[in-house]
Amino acid sequence: MPRKPRAKRSTTAAGHVEVVSKNANGDGSVYFEPVRMTNDGKVRAGYWRASYRNADGERRTVSGPTRVQAEARREVKLAEIAAMPAVGSRFSRDTTVAELTDWWLDSVARHQVKTSTLDSYRKFASYLADDIGTHAVVDVGPELLTQWQSKLLDKYAPYTVLNCRKVCRQAFMEAVKFRLIPSNPFDLVKAPRAKRVKAGRALSPADAKALITASQDLRLGAAVTLLFCQGWRVSEVLGLAWEDLDLDAGTAQIRRGASYTSSVGMVLGSTKTSGAEGIHYLAPVSVGHLRKRRLEQQTEREAMGADWQTHTYDGDLVSMVFTAVHGGLANRQAVTKEIRRAALIAGLDPEGLASHSGRRTVVTALYADGGLDLADVARHVGHSDPSTTAEYVRSLGHRPSNTAAQAARLLDPTI
Repeated sequence: MPRKPRAKRSTTAAGHVEVVSKNANGDGSVYFEPVRMTNDGKVRAGYWRASYRNADGERRTVSGPTRVQAEARREVKLAEIAAMPAVGSRFSRDTTVAELTDWWLDSVARHQVKTSTLDSYRKFASYLADDIGTHAVVDVGPELLTQWQSKLLDKYAPYTVLNCRKVCRQAFMEAVKFRLIPSNPFDLVKAPRAKRVKAGRALSPADAKALITASQDLRLGAAVTLLFCQGWRVSEVLGLAWEDLDLDAGTAQIRRGASYTSSVGMVLGSTKTSGAEGIHYLAPVSVGHLRKRRLEQQTEREAMGADWQTHTYDGDLVSMVFTAVHGGLANRQAVTKEIRRAALIAGLDPEGLASHSGRRTVVTALYADGGLDLADVARHVGHSDPSTTAEYVRSLGHRPSNTAAQAARLLDPTI
């Protein structure tokens, strides 16, 4: 998250204290370096510094005996950078914002993120292109971007706007790399303050058991069980194939995920992180619900006959576990509806329950009630980095009780 701009308290040559504004990342900052003693005992006079970004996007500073002179020297540097020819022939001073974002999405982002993520990037980039897409990139400054951001905040939540500007800022960084612009104008626009909304509330272990029991007679009840008992991501659940399961051994392998794209709908793709891949041990209730799901799906396949949809992944035919009645891939919305149906059957409040509630439930149960180490919890749910797991439990307000008891047993002299 971008740091907030802060004020720096500095001492002028005359001995007065002056507060000088600094940008969060140092771009455009002007500050005073006070009089100080060097290592060899000499007194070094105070001077002013002004920062800027060079043609390669690196932070640099110029100095002067007065603030005006330091700022003037910076303006000279920025003018020199602006006059430098762009690297290569892809961009020119007439390149528009829409052309830049389209190029970045197709030539850069497309090779770095999954298809579903790229769809989100395109949506966010369209918010910029729809408003100032016809403007030349070289003419886009912080004032114009501030106005654009203000309009977005009138329509969307701050967290959405924050994600939008992060995506668009990346496109403008390419313009900096190609020396089309000397610095990124997004760096001079204060980001909106936004608190991320938790993706689904967690259930207590007792409520989770009730939910899982209530889901057993639902068509996609096995998906609910895998979410709230195994802690998998919904994309991993929807990407599960019968070939990935050994129900006699009680194991499963996560090899792929399924996610929605605006262009073709549900598609199979890679997992979100490599940490999720490998063998997972299934709880007995998960095995039981999956066996029931297999029998029900067989009836659906027989009813559809030759019209049953089939799927391939990496060139191999795969038989998906969670499908629509015609064999197509089930989607997140269908699973969420099943979660809320199960909640009502169990007498639980469905408000705030979503597919990610299961993952949050498992993490908090293992940590707060099971007393497992965060690293072990991370491995169980497939987090590549335990710091991600820590974000799930940070709001609990307490540590595992048995961990505290262990610490007391080892360190409390009165026990």
